[in-house]
Amino acid sequence: MNTLAFSTLGCPEWSLPEIVDAAVANGYGAIELRGLGAHIDVPDAPEFAPDLRPAVRDMLRSRGVTISCVSSSANLTSPSPDHLVAHCILAHDLGAPFVRVFGGSAQPGEAWPATLSRASKTLRHYGDLAAEHGVAVVVETHDSFSLGEKVAEVLEHAHHANTFALWDLHHPFRNGESPEKTAQLLAPWVRYVHVKDGIPEHNTLLGEGDVPIHEMLKLLVSGGYTGVFSVEWEKRWQPQIEAPDIALPQYAHKLREYLSDC
Repeated sequence: MNTLAFSTLGCPEWSLPEIVDAAVANGYGAIELRGLGAHIDVPDAPEFAPDLRPAVRDMLRSRGVTISCVSSSANLTSPSPDHLVAHCILAHDLGAPFVRVFGGSAQPGEAWPATLSRASKTLRHYGDLAAEHGVAVVVETHDSFSLGEKVAEVLEHAHHANTFALWDLHHPFRNGESPEKTAQLLAPWVRYVHVKDGIPEHNTLLGEGDVPIHEMLKLLVSGGYTGVFSVEWEKRWQPQIEAPDIALPQYAHKLREYLSDC
């Protein structure tokens, strides 16, 4: 059975204990780390100081919760290897298998083959760095790489055994790629999934937007996907949307309903 997770992007004002309590209360088996309090880059958060990490991992284990991914701000077009390594070390210390990176943005006027070549070189380097710390890199469908077509191309071109895809269900759809095409293109590489419904302006509760989430889940499950479905409620970036104590229970309930029909 697929594990449900949620990103801490959705609860920027919650403490770590509050985040874990919410996961347990709502049946989420995992948490994706993307910001904690004032720190968007979680290795900088005092709660994750190196000497505290064993205790954090023990606390999570005692509550039956894992860390599914540590999401970085690193991207492939503006390399930041030190930033990536800090996230890889934290992921290793907390037992998380993946570190998320973005594709990044193409330079103005740059032809796609040149962007692809630069991004692929960076991704190979990132894959090596992550492997040194026992974790893997997942490239999100985002920015200039929002289409599954672009992420698949950079993964194929990089040809690194430690690099995979993160299918953010919102972005390829919003950029005109059909769910069927995205699923087909990313099938060899998809290891992590972000779930967020919405309209072009902002996130919505699950089932209230125009993103065909149920259809996408069916494509993933029928294709053999057994990984995490992580709710990415972007409360940190969109303060006007519903509070996490409303959105996270609603997404968990609706996701279980959808998955029971997959």
